[in-house]
Amino acid sequence: MRIAIDLNGGDKSPEEILKGSLEFSAVNPKIKLIFCVTKESLYPQMLSEIKSKKISIEYFTHSVGMKETPIQSKKDKPDNTISGALKLLKENRADCALSCGNSGAVILNAIDILGLKDQKINPSLMSLIPLYNRNPLALFDVGALGNHNFNAELYFSILPEVVEIYRKLFFKPNPKIKLLNIGSEAWKGTNEHKKLFQLLKDSSYNFDGNIEGDELIFTDADIVITDGLTGNIVLKLLESFNELINEFKDLKDCNIKDNYLNFLLEDFCYETIGGAPLLGINGKVVIGHGKSSSKAVKSALELCVKYAVIYKLSKVI
Repeated sequence: MRIAIDLNGGDKSPEEILKGSLEFSAVNPKIKLIFCVTKESLYPQMLSEIKSKKISIEYFTHSVGMKETPIQSKKDKPDNTISGALKLLKENRADCALSCGNSGAVILNAIDILGLKDQKINPSLMSLIPLYNRNPLALFDVGALGNHNFNAELYFSILPEVVEIYRKLFFKPNPKIKLLNIGSEAWKGTNEHKKLFQLLKDSSYNFDGNIEGDELIFTDADIVITDGLTGNIVLKLLESFNELINEFKDLKDCNIKDNYLNFLLEDFCYETIGGAPLLGINGKVVIGHGKSSSKAVKSALELCVKYAVIYKLSKVI
């Protein structure tokens, strides 16, 4: 197993990306890591730590800033660490690529370098949200289609890949699907929401109707569909909720076994998942949060392994 890592991607790069990668490597020595980095980003101590783990390094001319326009950065910085990691994937020198950097740049480069599985389907991001005492909830899209209007047929066409990944990751043959809406009634929402509701209802999927925002962390659903704009807002709101709970943790007893508050503090956090698979492209790419800590990076790498392995196994079977 080989994972290409954009070491320059993220608000805390390269230090936190490196730290999380080394922590992952310490417990997964058989997984080969390939760092994609600019020469000026690494100082001697970093190089020494990397060499001690026998990790490969690929050097590139540029890094892409978090606030740079994806199209402009691609034009001005063609030899960047994001495109470098994706090219390793394209050349079959890596099984999965991870970047915690500019998500727009990752998506744009992935389309150009790896290509789309279907020219009619745009890429989307599937985030896994931890739930108490059960498998995580898959929420899609959480940003890749954030600049597109909600389109029922488009999201319905992306769903097969989402369902396939969920089945293989969590051994759930018939995952339950819900549609995020402003009410449980079938007639609520925009015309596209109502259209998608009907498409799902008439399909062979295990569709269980609409779900409202207040049900998300208590739901029995496995997959929730939403547009990229709403999904990204929901995801970041949930992250802020976890941060709020952490600020007041000393006011509550968190030492009781199986305490729900313990779950919210320790598990209900983006750091435990670390990244979101980018769907709809010809290759396995995981995009991490821009503010990723070393813990989040380690979790994202663990997700990369699972994501790549399930497809290797499916090819054998």
